[in-house]
Amino acid sequence: MERSEDWRGRVLRKRYRLDERIALGRTVEVFRGFDLLEEREVAVKLPLLHLLSDREFCDQFRVAAHRATRLRHPGIVEVMDYGIEENRPFVVMEILHAKTMHEMLEAGKKMKPLGALYFAVEVTRILTYLEEKGVAHGSLDEKHVFVFPGRRAKISDVGFPSLLGGADSPFPFLVDAKKDLRDLGYLVYRSLSGRSKAEAAEDIKKGKLKWDAGVPSRLRRFVQQCMESSDGKGFANARQALLEAVSTLREELPMAPLPEVITGEAAAEAEAAAPAIPLPLPRLRRWQVWAGAVFLGLAAITLLFWIISAFIGGSKVEVPNLVNMSVEEARRVAGERDLGVLVVGKEYDMEVKASHVISQDPMVGVMVDRKTVVKVLESLGPLTVPNLVGLTLDDARIVLESRGFRVGEVTYRDEPGYSENRVVETDPPYGSKLSGGATVNLVVSRKTS
Repeated sequence: MERSEDWRGRVLRKRYRLDERIALGRTVEVFRGFDLLEEREVAVKLPLLHLLSDREFCDQFRVAAHRATRLRHPGIVEVMDYGIEENRPFVVMEILHAKTMHEMLEAGKKMKPLGALYFAVEVTRILTYLEEKGVAHGSLDEKHVFVFPGRRAKISDVGFPSLLGGADSPFPFLVDAKKDLRDLGYLVYRSLSGRSKAEAAEDIKKGKLKWDAGVPSRLRRFVQQCMESSDGKGFANARQALLEAVSTLREELPMAPLPEVITGEAAAEAEAAAPAIPLPLPRLRRWQVWAGAVFLGLAAITLLFWIISAFIGGSKVEVPNLVNMSVEEARRVAGERDLGVLVVGKEYDMEVKASHVISQDPMVGVMVDRKTVVKVLESLGPLTVPNLVGLTLDDARIVLESRGFRVGEVTYRDEPGYSENRVVETDPPYGSKLSGGATVNLVVSRKTS
């Protein structure tokens, strides 16, 4: 039988080169790869060769890949593409240059209570997003959590639990969003206590968690509630856990800036849940009072001068042509005429370079008052038609729509060497540069007699 190592150096779909195997699991292997089209490093995950005869496993792998390409969140490792090479499915993901929580724990490192709270906020924010999308991670263990500087975290392999053998935690395998909360509680407990897997599992089994004296009681209760979530005693959902994590963090550090994780109604609920902590007002010295008064006076004079210049001496100016300028240059040119620039949207455009202006409002030559803000549309550059040859029609539709294209005319023809309902050609062809929303026509193989 062909060995997994034999795939090193291969190029999948004439685009993804497999350079080096960087991980080997019970069911999959991961290669460091290189995207020859976009010229960037990627990670490529493939099922082990001996599992290719398991049709159910390969179907689950493909379905999970479909689902993952539709998830877009800064806290989730992005799945950028997927496909089939010689009947072997594969997934292309962003590659991370960061350590996993597993590596951190194996090195004997622990989190401080404040760091653990920020971590809990980050992960519950991610789980809330997944919950809204109707997806459970299912295998949230220390090897699937990446920790970055600046109290940031990312999780990988969302939706691949059964494929990866389940989470490496003391809890039984279950594809349920509440299990993700239970696994989060386990991760926070281990990161705070420094307990080994065996010790943590024994603590949980006995129902007696061992805490350091410096861990706040409310943080301990948060961990306990996470662990009890799937039993109906803890959090009802991830959003509730997020609100509690934010409220607990505010209690511990009321003056610290918090991550931008919740807005609107959720922010109001978190604010209401946070305890009211009176802040003492500082006693100012006489010179500080006088300095403040002078500063306020100068600010008032400056404001008055601006108002006079805007309404009394402000003559109209002509709007310059900002189209095809970089956004930075457009701001400079507009500023020379006492105008502002506001980016109101971004679109893919095959004719305008990335970070350059596609259109503007008001139009060129219109006379406007000074201080007027010109609204511009920024280009994200062209979209590249992906390689769809060999995919089923349904798979091709998902890939195109997830990339911002529309499926155009679908025609069928007899094509030797292809099974029924496989894409054999696209128009425009693979690698073409198009604008967002452009139509891609498909030629699909017909059933051969």
